Amino acid sequence: MSTDNIKMLEIYRKLLLARLFEERVYKLVLEGLVIGSVHLSTGEEAASVGTIAALRKEDYILPTHRGHVQHLTKGADPSRLLAELAGKETGYCKGISGSIHIFDKENNNLGSNGIVGGQFPIAVGAGMAIKYKKSDSVVACFFGDGSSNQGWFYELLNLASLWDLPIAFICINNLYGMGTPYTKTSVAKVHEKAMPFKIKTEVVDGNDVYKVYESMKGLLKYMKAKSKPVLLECLTYRWMGHSCHDQRPYRSTDEINKWKAKDPVKIAEDQLFKKGILKKSTDIIKDELNAVLDNAEKFARESAFSEFSDDMQL
Repeated sequence: MSTDNIKMLEIYRKLLLARLFEERVYKLVLEGLVIGSVHLSTGEEAASVGTIAALRKEDYILPTHRGHVQHLTKGADPSRLLAELAGKETGYCKGISGSIHIFDKENNNLGSNGIVGGQFPIAVGAGMAIKYKKSDSVVACFFGDGSSNQGWFYELLNLASLWDLPIAFICINNLYGMGTPYTKTSVAKVHEKAMPFKIKTEVVDGNDVYKVYESMKGLLKYMKAKSKPVLLECLTYRWMGHSCHDQRPYRSTDEINKWKAKDPVKIAEDQLFKKGILKKSTDIIKDELNAVLDNAEKFARESAFSEFSDDMQL
């Protein structure tokens, strides 16, 4: 692995922040501070952290409806993000977007949306704009395995290939579309769907954040050299249900425990200890990040609720 020690530690901090943030959100959902439809990515954080860690600030992202970690890793302020989830006016969209429709112009986050696969046509537009402006930016379009079964996914692959658009398709394959296993919905694996369009693809262990990072770096290098789109399929698993209140009756305890044994945070920690980057424990880092989230929670609790009007400016 060629990732240097400083970068490895930076990526680990982002990964741990992602886990702790999702755990904090779940706590606040149970308390009633965060309401509405909330989709967590606990257990699959490495796929988002690893890919975005390879991007630059001038690159763009299109998150999914399960996108808290994607927002955070691209640079979102945890306080403003949590305030948005709580419906407060200090949030990124003044509390009117909730969990699913967050937009962050400062960090080139083009926004998530509640339409599954809705990011696909937006990615084409963003890719065309980048190419028209002769910029060297790319747009990372995140999607889940379930959304790849829609017609406009194939339309996007076709147009991106025909027009040589700078789009990196990032599939976070967590094996389920809501409560339906992916194996019951498609005879093809996600990356195989891009092959007829002559798009370079890779499959990676989505629970190993450093493997994801290295794969994404390699694909970005290819994109820049060839001016072609790419697709990275990250194989992972969400521990939680489809949304916070989904009790996962369609999955066995054995299956969940099997994947929890492949905890992305633990995998990253083991590698850091093995290389001597971490010496004893992660408690100091965890305490620092929990303090950040304590302040974020305090900020969200104390902020005022949004007052809606027809002329609101975001």
